[in-house]
Amino acid sequence: MSVDPFETPRVPAVVERLLKQLVVTMKAVVLYPSSSSIPLENAEECAIIVREAFRDLPELRLTVLKDALAYENLPVFPGRQAFQAFAAELFQRRLAEVRFHPGVSAADIVALLGIFKIPPTQLMGAGGVESRLWELGVDSITVKEASAKIVDVQDDDVAGEDEGEVWPPDHASIRELIDGSAALRPREQRVLTRLLSDGPLVAGYLSESIAGRGTDPAVVAAGNAVSELARAAQRTPVADRAKAFEAVAAALMGLDSETRRAVIAERLLPEARSNDASAQLMRQMDMDAVCRMLVEGFGGDPGSAAGLSRAIRNLAMISLANRSEVANSAGAAMRGSGLGENVVQSVLEEALPSRLEVREHGDTGAREEQTETIMRLVDLAPGAVASQFEEAPEFLALQEEARQGISDGDIVAGLVTAVIADPSGPGFEHLMNLLEDTIDVSVERGDFIVAADAAESLRVAIDSPSVSADSRARFVSILSKMASPRDLASVAKAMRVFGEGSTEYAACERLLEALGQSILEPLLEVLAEEPEMTARKALVDMISSRSTGYIELLGRHVADSRWYFVRNVVAILGATKSPDALQYLSRTLRHADSRVRRESIRALAGLSDRLAGDMLVAALDDPDAQNVQVSARYLGAARVERARGALEQVAQGDGRGNRDLGPRVEAIEALGRLGSKQSLPVLEQLAGKRSILGSSRNRELRGAAEQAIAMIARGGGVAS
Repeated sequence: MSVDPFETPRVPAVVERLLKQLVVTMKAVVLYPSSSSIPLENAEECAIIVREAFRDLPELRLTVLKDALAYENLPVFPGRQAFQAFAAELFQRRLAEVRFHPGVSAADIVALLGIFKIPPTQLMGAGGVESRLWELGVDSITVKEASAKIVDVQDDDVAGEDEGEVWPPDHASIRELIDGSAALRPREQRVLTRLLSDGPLVAGYLSESIAGRGTDPAVVAAGNAVSELARAAQRTPVADRAKAFEAVAAALMGLDSETRRAVIAERLLPEARSNDASAQLMRQMDMDAVCRMLVEGFGGDPGSAAGLSRAIRNLAMISLANRSEVANSAGAAMRGSGLGENVVQSVLEEALPSRLEVREHGDTGAREEQTETIMRLVDLAPGAVASQFEEAPEFLALQEEARQGISDGDIVAGLVTAVIADPSGPGFEHLMNLLEDTIDVSVERGDFIVAADAAESLRVAIDSPSVSADSRARFVSILSKMASPRDLASVAKAMRVFGEGSTEYAACERLLEALGQSILEPLLEVLAEEPEMTARKALVDMISSRSTGYIELLGRHVADSRWYFVRNVVAILGATKSPDALQYLSRTLRHADSRVRRESIRALAGLSDRLAGDMLVAALDDPDAQNVQVSARYLGAARVERARGALEQVAQGDGRGNRDLGPRVEAIEALGRLGSKQSLPVLEQLAGKRSILGSSRNRELRGAAEQAIAMIARGGGVAS
């Protein structure tokens, strides 16, 4: 059939049919319960259309644009509302491309469209669409996720569906968007994101909210408006959230000093202890500036002192900075405003009772003073040692000092310093017993900085050649105690909550680095018991990044009776990219559960070792159709020439293993990618097959073979 070079290219009719059926199926998936057969029936129609498409098309890849899906750079149904909305939902979920492979099933399509039931922010927090498809074992549909910002609109993009709509929106329209931010349509969400990134617009809205407060006091109106803005900012896309919070914080800082101080001290700081949006807003502000604002309203009376102490305590509890930094900043602000030292110390003692005052010492007597401090901290530990001295005047004085601000973290730090300073001294064993009783308090209470400092100090002592074998063994025992499954579960959770770049995340990284190999077994135990998908993926990533040198340790777990745990271990082994993992992957490639075998195939595909390629060839004999498809796809993508004979067998439907239509078509495609002319007789035989009944099965095989022959004719090239 000749093609007119001047004819306007158009989207193939089969692609248009597929998109129509995908939209219908998406609605069925969203509207009907998972127990209903209706979504699956609609998805089966999609699968039939996909099979028809592969008779004529070399591949079926849809590009996700902001307001349309495209096939080979041609928008499909541009301007039609239902398809625009479908594309927008995929776009919001960070998808850049969706590709269907031969053998796609109705269940796979339902799994893909199930993402429409999950809010975009929740889906991104769980690792994205690719991670979800991996978790559900879907290999016949692959996706690429966008790394660019999703919201990047010009004035005319958000001007609205009506041409007469103007920018910026009026106060009432903004209020409506903010009030309904939890349930906005995609277009409205884009408008809200845009206005929250506009600092002057946010400031103007806040000023108007206070001016039109009616009978409400200005502080109440401002507090309500700021809280509402913070909640709306929290609901913006992740990529734009920081900018939105910065705009809200700048608007707040633009208020008059009295209103601003009252909103921060009386509204935001108390809320921030339990409200993520308020806490995130406070973290955008400079701590020194906040402390100066809090001190501005200090009247010197007991009520003002109590209020200031409470505000400083709340400031420390939202992780704006560590406690000592908050204390130093607040103290500097109070001293700068002319308050006396007694008042400063009184307020700080009330605000941060666990703070340890560190006083400057001259050179003379500094060492003796340090030793005395350490011993005082030792005696503060609970238990029998303290009761021995309870009648002594020195101990009573020490109790008074404890009431003035010695924390559990200070005790742990002091004990670590003491045992490392004299690991062969007469009191070493007793101090180690005390440390053993208190070391895990730091992690338990979330003081990861203290825990990291302690672990790093102990690690240095362990590596020191001057430390005796017995002392070294005790230090190792202490580190192992810090690596309990319970404590490491807390560390993993903290790293998910605080995120990279935070002080807490950095402290957790230091702690894990210092604990070394001892964390792997407990982390695997945590992984085995973790019910939440997001947490499991984070744990897999955490263990993978630290497992390169411990493949043998990981390999011991491939015989575990829990298939889902073994699958995660296989993913970790694959992430090492080490040939040493092959001996264990050869076992999991024969696992009783097909999902474990599939993960083993994925792991092998990431290894460039020749043996890994041979094992992928062996996987072509798997009884599971999806596993054969995945193996064939990886062998074709890697252009493993020695797989040609095995792929030809699969293509012809010969040999062992699953030889359903999907695996055969995938094997034919792989032969095309190999580009070997030696495969042409097999492919020509398949392309020339005819059936009296003209079955769709033979038509699909013929279409795939014809495409493979054309690919070889173009010169695909063969890897050695």
